[in-house]
Amino acid sequence: MSDRQIWYTRCPVPTALGVAVRRGNLDLALAHLGVGFASIQLSGDRVKQASHFTHVLPDSIRHGGNTPAIFARSQGADTRVVALSWTPTAHPILTLPQSGIRSVRDLKGRRLALSSRPNEPIDFWRAAALAAYETALASEGLTLSDVELVDLSVARAYLDDGRLLPGRLAAGGDLQREEVFALIRGEVDAIYSQSSFAAEVVSFTRAQVIYDVGSHPDPLARANNALPEAFTVSASLIEREFEAVATILAHSLAAAEWAAGHHREAVRIVASEQRVAEETVEVAYGDQLTGRLDIDLSPFRRTALARRKDFLLRHGFIRADFDLDGWIDPRPLERAREIVASWRADGLEPGELPEPPFVATPEARERVHLA
Repeated sequence: MSDRQIWYTRCPVPTALGVAVRRGNLDLALAHLGVGFASIQLSGDRVKQASHFTHVLPDSIRHGGNTPAIFARSQGADTRVVALSWTPTAHPILTLPQSGIRSVRDLKGRRLALSSRPNEPIDFWRAAALAAYETALASEGLTLSDVELVDLSVARAYLDDGRLLPGRLAAGGDLQREEVFALIRGEVDAIYSQSSFAAEVVSFTRAQVIYDVGSHPDPLARANNALPEAFTVSASLIEREFEAVATILAHSLAAAEWAAGHHREAVRIVASEQRVAEETVEVAYGDQLTGRLDIDLSPFRRTALARRKDFLLRHGFIRADFDLDGWIDPRPLERAREIVASWRADGLEPGELPEPPFVATPEARERVHLA
């Protein structure tokens, strides 16, 4: 293992980083720079794996849900947001047909499941469900005070849940086990789900969607844990290994472009990341999936991230506020775009992987800066 080491992790959702890792060559590109590249998930070290949620591991990068990233920063983790992604998917409120619930209006006075993991540093799923309920209820002029929120205690750690860490088989069970069985037993009237989890819940229970927050007419109102997903990097790593961080982002940019033109292959990678059938991925994300893996720092995505921070602060998921603009560092992404432009100057098609040594020739670099 190299003395200069970068640890990486990503959520089991469609991410440009996940696609870049699965396509190969990224570790070789970093090796050319003298930097090792290792998976937190495959480390076999539970302390390291926990950093997926807390970002306390030095020299690490993470691409995934924004709730753990925001929590970590509020707790003092010295991280920077270097990119954001926005991959649309369903965020439905689900009920069983026999409940008599046919619309959001029918939720008034009903019991909504809210899982609780008191032993976790950040309960990201509870935060996601609460945000979805709040948004759905507001669409009909209702608030959380108009429903009964039913706490479902879960002693199991997120690290023990299957599919929460790509590439690592866990022994625990499915993320929504308690919620699903509470719904089946009639202990609650509705539950929240998302993406491929929702597709599987619907298939298993025959539940019906009464509202999909992912289809809200205001795109900003769709903001939740997975919208936007945050690409965060240890701040010290950016300073010490700037070119390596930019190279990772460059390969992620290329992976997103490649996915847009290779739908079937990209779906296969996402299914592998989530450990679900390809058909489940298609149901969860639809045809738009492979064209929406791009990463950027657009004003819209930054505003959505700010909304998420404010929500988590308002509901007590984080206790300390922080400066969002100061958390964002655009320099690595700017450099990554230069790297991709230099690959194109060397004649590579969009999304095509460069061959060793994975760096642009001096002539190509000059053409980029003159363009």
